[in-house]
Amino acid sequence: MNWAKERDLLVAQTMTFVQSVTGKKLEAEARTETRIEFASLNEIEKVERPIQIVERPIQIVQAARSPAAPRKGAREEIQDRVAAFRAHQQLFNRERDAYFNAVLTKVRDSIRNQPNPPGD
Repeated sequence: MNWAKERDLLVAQTMTFVQSVTGKKLEAEARTETRIEFASLNEIEKVERPIQIVERPIQIVQAARSPAAPRKGAREEIQDRVAAFRAHQQLFNRERDAYFNAVLTKVRDSIRNQPNPPGD
């Protein structure tokens, strides 16, 4: 089994699990699934045939959107995230500048308040 089929199988199983846990109605999309049948531990020594790969149609499920929470468009969501990122960066810049100015002020004060070196 190649990685793409394994991935599709995992996605399908995960979505089925989510549907069973949440109990929400989900839209389905037909796909094929590859299942591997394993022998039980007691039958391992008796197995003379190779592992059988069975392909069956499955359903990929997608959660239906609730009407109470309309989703923003991709453009608006990106703009909101960019604005939040810029605000966060501006906060970091202000804090960095304030720290730099505080350290620079301490250094200048310590230079001014140093006693004259001997011999001057």
